[in-house]
Amino acid sequence: MKHVRRLVLVMLGCLAGLAVDATHMRAQETRTISLATLAPPGSTWARVFDAWNRELRSQSGGALQLRVYGGGVQGDEAEVIRKIRSGRLDAAAVTAVGLAQIHRPALVFQMPGILRTYAQLDHARTALSAEMQSGFTSGGFHLLGWADVGQSRLFSTTATVQPSDMASRHPWVWRDDLVLPAFYEVIHSNPVPLQVPEVLGAIQTGRVDTAVTPPVACLALQWCSRLTHMMDMPLTIVIGGTVIGQTQWAALPAAQQTLLETTGEQFHTLARRNLRHDEHDALTSLGTHGVTADPVSAAQQQEWLTAATQIRTHLVGQIADQALVDRVAAFGH
Repeated sequence: MKHVRRLVLVMLGCLAGLAVDATHMRAQETRTISLATLAPPGSTWARVFDAWNRELRSQSGGALQLRVYGGGVQGDEAEVIRKIRSGRLDAAAVTAVGLAQIHRPALVFQMPGILRTYAQLDHARTALSAEMQSGFTSGGFHLLGWADVGQSRLFSTTATVQPSDMASRHPWVWRDDLVLPAFYEVIHSNPVPLQVPEVLGAIQTGRVDTAVTPPVACLALQWCSRLTHMMDMPLTIVIGGTVIGQTQWAALPAAQQTLLETTGEQFHTLARRNLRHDEHDALTSLGTHGVTADPVSAAQQQEWLTAATQIRTHLVGQIADQALVDRVAAFGH
């Protein structure tokens, strides 16, 4: 009997050890991807990330999940990209400013006037998908999905409907942006370089009186509380995307890479659809926020389109070669 009890105790001990080992194994296999973004909590992007995270946990049995740092708490986009390169973060959802830190030719989709509808943008990105992914890989990253920030429009404290109006304005420009500085140079305006969190204060003090930004961003960041005029003509489509460091990507098992890619495609498609819907709602509600949409005549529109052509010429060689610019421009016809 003593031998039986001893055998049972030994077996129980072994089972307990196996349970501990299994728990330890599951803990080791669980991968949490740290992801930073400027998108604030509660925004469309934040809600999509929450849904994406739930799907990752569900399909992986809790072995793969996201930890999202929203609202810019990890710094501006250039800083976030540096943190990913150094291993302090894994991934980021960024605008074109962040993408340009990795692969400048991605900015070709955002050149003024090159693509004027979302359908054109979708076709161009799909056609160049493999080429762009190769560029991001060479830059040390893997692209998980494309995003839209919105069709940017010119918001100001007074009506602005033609390029010559900008001579007396003090527009904001993102310090790390590569496109808008060329825009302001061509239309002879003197921008004020700031990071995104600094803009509201600059608008409130009058240091900045103009911004080229999507309507959703203008409302969400409270810039429209002072920038009460909107030129009723889109200037460009602001793009973005979600990237993960190539080292962090390579460290994932193949099954988790596949899961991250397939769900990433699903939820980036959802995000683009939701953001475009939000933009429609924002444009519809601007009047209730005290913003006046200023009409642009056909002649004034042509002035902006001529300036856009000059800007693209100015940017050739800085962000993309002429051949790539021409290929993307072909989708805009």
